[in-house]
Amino acid sequence: MSPSTLVENEPLALGVTETRLLSSHCDRLMRWDAGATARIVSEDGKFGLYAAPPLGVMTYICLPLARPRELKVDTTIAVSQLLNLIRDCSTSAGAEFSLPGSIPGIAELAVLPPDDGWQLPITAIASDVAPIVVAAVEEFRARAVTSVDNDALAAEIWDRHGFGGLPLRVFHAARLLGLLANDSSRIAAYTRTGWKRLVTVRGQVFMRVPSALDRPLLSVVR
Repeated sequence: MSPSTLVENEPLALGVTETRLLSSHCDRLMRWDAGATARIVSEDGKFGLYAAPPLGVMTYICLPLARPRELKVDTTIAVSQLLNLIRDCSTSAGAEFSLPGSIPGIAELAVLPPDDGWQLPITAIASDVAPIVVAAVEEFRARAVTSVDNDALAAEIWDRHGFGGLPLRVFHAARLLGLLANDSSRIAAYTRTGWKRLVTVRGQVFMRVPSALDRPLLSVVR
């Protein structure tokens, strides 16, 4: 199903905790990219938000709806609009809102990650990995002072191996968006043909990997 295929006018309802988490996530996305776009997929009683921060990855958070819905919603919207809606509709009981009109989709969110085919995960504790990301950020800042090409420097650092076969850019994105904390929570690294995936208790980060099995993308982004 492509973005904007089905959008119902019935309001979506989130509880207090879910409203706070969604608002915080949108705020982080906006601080990173003021023009951030999100693809909302709501089905099976869950509210899912996919985003594509400017680091060559796709992020995903999933929150339970306070009132489950039977129909599927799949639409692309501006994160700024969603954040304003949440702030306007928030109450002591959570938030209830109708999604704004869809906007044209972006190529980075046209193809969502597959549900199956993932290899057995490699697991770790978040606090074992988070310091590596912090050290990489500090290295970038130190070297950027004398670097003539910060984009190349960033690519060098974030393409390094991080954990479980995933590059550091995946963990950097997770940390900036509040999905990776320096705590005792479990994280897991998955791979499959064409994809890499980080799973944390707060959300997921995906990265597409060129593969000999890839086929030309023929879908239309609306």
